[in-house]
Amino acid sequence: MEKSQRAGKRFQNIKQKNQKKRIHKRMKFKHIIILFFASILFLVLYSCKSKRQVVTSAPLEHKVDADLFSDVLNSQLNFKTFSSRLNLNLSSGTKSLSSKASLRIVKDKAIQLSVQPLFGVEMLRLYADTDSLVLLDRMNKRYVRESIKDVKKIYPVGFEYKTLQSLLTNHIFVSGQNDVIYADYDKFLSGRASDMYYLLKSVDDESGIEYSFEIDGNDRIASTRLFEPKENYSMDWRYGNFVKETYKAFPHKMEVALASEKRKVNVGLEFSGITLDENFDLQISIPRTYTRASISDIVKILTNN
Repeated sequence: MEKSQRAGKRFQNIKQKNQKKRIHKRMKFKHIIILFFASILFLVLYSCKSKRQVVTSAPLEHKVDADLFSDVLNSQLNFKTFSSRLNLNLSSGTKSLSSKASLRIVKDKAIQLSVQPLFGVEMLRLYADTDSLVLLDRMNKRYVRESIKDVKKIYPVGFEYKTLQSLLTNHIFVSGQNDVIYADYDKFLSGRASDMYYLLKSVDDESGIEYSFEIDGNDRIASTRLFEPKENYSMDWRYGNFVKETYKAFPHKMEVALASEKRKVNVGLEFSGITLDENFDLQISIPRTYTRASISDIVKILTNN
C-alpha cells in the first residue's frame, strides 16, 4: 500500500515537473516570437525613418571665394564605385518614356546606364568611358559607337566624360580638367544668385561654353547650368531630396533639361538603393548581329522621334 502511494506521489511530481517544463517552453517560445516581431517592427520603423531623413538647406553665410569653394569640395560624395536603381522619365515633345533603370559608375573610368522597362529586360544600354560613347538599342538590334569628340560635334554641351560623371554624382568640375583642387577657386566668379543660393560661374576659353553652379547653404550643388551661346545649346541639371549616404548628403532626385533651337528633352532621375565602393568593373561588348547606326541617330533612339 505504501509502495503504491509513494509511486503515485512520484508520478504526480513527475507530471507536475513535466507540466512546468511545457509551460516554461511555451513561455520561452512566446518570448522568442515577441522578440522576433519586435525586431522586425524596429527594422521597419527604422528603415522608414531613414528614408525620410532628407537634409534641408541651411541659410546662407558670408564666405570668401576660397572658403566657399573648399567647402563645396569637402561636401561632395567620395566614392570609388557607385551603383543605384533608378526611376527614369524622359520626354520630348509629345513623346515620353518611363522606366526602371540602373546606373553604375567606376570613378574616372566608365559609366553604364541600363534601361529596363519591363520585368528587368534591358531595352537600352548607354556606356561611356573617357574616349568613347556606346549605345545599344536592344529592341531594334542596332548600336552607336562614336568618340566623345564626335558626339560633341552634334551636342557640344555636357558630353565630356568628366563633365557627365560630375553631373550624375553632384560634383563640381572645371572644364578641360580631370581633377579639381582647392586652388581652382580663382577660375570662377562668385556671388549670390538669390537669397537661397551662392553662384559660381566660369567659361571654357576654347569652346566658349559658359558653366555655372548654384550652391545652397549646406555647400551642396543645387543646380548646374551649361550654355553654348553660338548655337544656343543649353543644359540645366537640378538636384533635390538630399539624403545622407555614409557621412555626405547625396541628391535622390535630379531633373535635367536639354535644349537647342530644334529640340527640347527633359529627363527625370529618382535614385534608390545606392551602394558605394563595391568591387566591379565596366566593359561593353556589341553583339555581332547588331547593325551600326550613325551618330545622328543617338537622339532619335532616345526620344523615339
